[in-house]
Amino acid sequence: MARLILSGGGLGLRADAWPEALEWLANAPSPLVLASLASRDEQQATVLASLLGARGVAVQLFNAGASDPTEGTIFLCGGDATLLATDAARAAQLRRWVAQPDLTVIADSASAMALGRLAASCTCGGHPIRTVAGLGLLGEWSVLAHAEGPDDSRLAALRDPGRPEGGRQLPLRTGEAVEVLGDLSDPRFGRMSWSRR
Repeated sequence: MARLILSGGGLGLRADAWPEALEWLANAPSPLVLASLASRDEQQATVLASLLGARGVAVQLFNAGASDPTEGTIFLCGGDATLLATDAARAAQLRRWVAQPDLTVIADSASAMALGRLAASCTCGGHPIRTVAGLGLLGEWSVLAHAEGPDDSRLAALRDPGRPEGGRQLPLRTGEAVEVLGDLSDPRFGRMSWSRR
């Protein structure tokens, strides 16, 4: 299994607003690949590549059809969790990466949400949340990125009626990041040193 890190968002188009995370990413195991599996454009990846390039960090943008990286770091940009969760080819790509033992996979915002039992369409900007089945790679857990805290009312949308007590929900604030520890069927979460909370 890859080293798996979940970010609640903050490395988007204003990635320079979270310097601790950007510095950690600049020093992550190489090669560093930026992938836009949860988006139909590469705007976030392009911004990150520019910021990292200014630090002298070599970055590759992942292209569909390219061979899978087997080592280094893959940063999964944000976008729409439901796009990633419901697109069979994108989901299969992500599952292969998570299974690679020599990779570090960082899932930002929508990409983190897609990994849970349920995936939400949007969690910021006042848009209503629509949920779909997520990839189910985190056992009973569903993830809410850009959460306002542990009592965020939007967590109710991620309660799975097919699970005892609705399953479990992990709220991640913007600027918050955790590492997935232990077995994926029953993970624990450890705060990253560059997490803002």
